[in-house]
Amino acid sequence: MSTVAVVGSLNIDLVIRAPHCPQKGETLIGGAFGMAGGGKGSNQALAAARLSAKSHIIGCVGSDDFGRRLKSVLTENGVDCSHLQTRKEAPTGTAVITVTDEGDNSIVISQGANSLLDDGAMAGAMNIFETSDAALFQMESPAKTVIAGLKLSRQHGCRTFLSAEPPYSLPREAWQNIDYLILNERALGFYAGHKLHKSSLTAMANEILNRGVKCLAVTQSSKGGMIFAKNGDHFSFDAFNIRSVDNTGARDAFCAGLCVGLCEGMPLKRAAKFASACGALACTKIGAHPSMPWRHQVSALLGEAHGDDYEL
Repeated sequence: MSTVAVVGSLNIDLVIRAPHCPQKGETLIGGAFGMAGGGKGSNQALAAARLSAKSHIIGCVGSDDFGRRLKSVLTENGVDCSHLQTRKEAPTGTAVITVTDEGDNSIVISQGANSLLDDGAMAGAMNIFETSDAALFQMESPAKTVIAGLKLSRQHGCRTFLSAEPPYSLPREAWQNIDYLILNERALGFYAGHKLHKSSLTAMANEILNRGVKCLAVTQSSKGGMIFAKNGDHFSFDAFNIRSVDNTGARDAFCAGLCVGLCEGMPLKRAAKFASACGALACTKIGAHPSMPWRHQVSALLGEAHGDDYEL
């Protein structure tokens, strides 16, 4: 069993269906409403646990019903919450999500207690980093905390994963402490400083790798994605043919899958396919927490697509 430390955000998601995302000044009559756990850190910790990893969450919630609900769900799913702080200074983070009939979404986040996660929390989690195979970060936490956490976890022998969403500028030292960087095409263009053109994907990826990142995964939604490694290897991976009802949390499931797969010793191509299956399954249910896939579901999807040799 692999051990994964997840550092990041925890939110309650308020989700409403709509025919399309509202434009400026537009009011829509929506459809079904739901409330579920979310936040990139929370999603990835939950997904890692459901994928049979020993999962730890390092983050902050408020001393409110939302915070208690999140902690309860994570604990019930086997996530260790001993480094989940309850703070009185701010409410639990909240996300308001519009999901279209095609399964696309738009999201507005109120950070709440997530903004209180600091480098002191990273130092306090040193024992977790020392015993974990990997540390997985996202960018809904303060930049200073993410940078400190990447450095500290690398110093303690963790492989580091960064899901660079939403993207913001990083100093040079941060790049040198990232083993695996996962981002979408838009974020790739942001970090490489270029407008996105398919012909320049490899050039932009190499620009990122030259900053010290060992491996870059570029997700392309229903088109699958690309993997670029420091050793010069690069390859594409396919998406799975599924009916998407809500893609909220799909990249979080992908990130957790890639992290768990590599920590278990899967070759990079196999881990990418495993992660792609995780991301696809997350699109088949409404809400982030409810859609995080279980290991047996991923094994079944891979078995259907590739035969028994892909049972995991």
